[in-house]
Amino acid sequence: MEERRRFSRFETQLKAKYFIKERKGGWEECTIIDISRNGMKIRFHTCEKIIVNSTVHLEIYVPKELEPIYIKGILKRVKKEESDFIGSIELTEVLDENKLAKLS
Repeated sequence: MEERRRFSRFETQLKAKYFIKERKGGWEECTIIDISRNGMKIRFHTCEKIIVNSTVHLEIYVPKELEPIYIKGILKRVKKEESDFIGSIELTEVLDENKLAKLS
């Protein structure tokens, strides 16, 4: 199978919170599973369905950093896995080397 990604992905396990503008409710828990300069895979800790093309706002907690990193992206794919959803997000802005180094 041919690799179509422009940037390499790095596995991670970062705690985060997300907010979806198109959905009622507030910030909810999630885990960043992998990350690249222009995308990431996320485990959404919810049983409520998440819709493709939703705008996802993320607050990512990085060990040894005082402030979380804020990122925004568009949900491109999502699938149900056990009691959670796994989604792929395309970031609205490519991460610079500094942010990527903190997150990977």
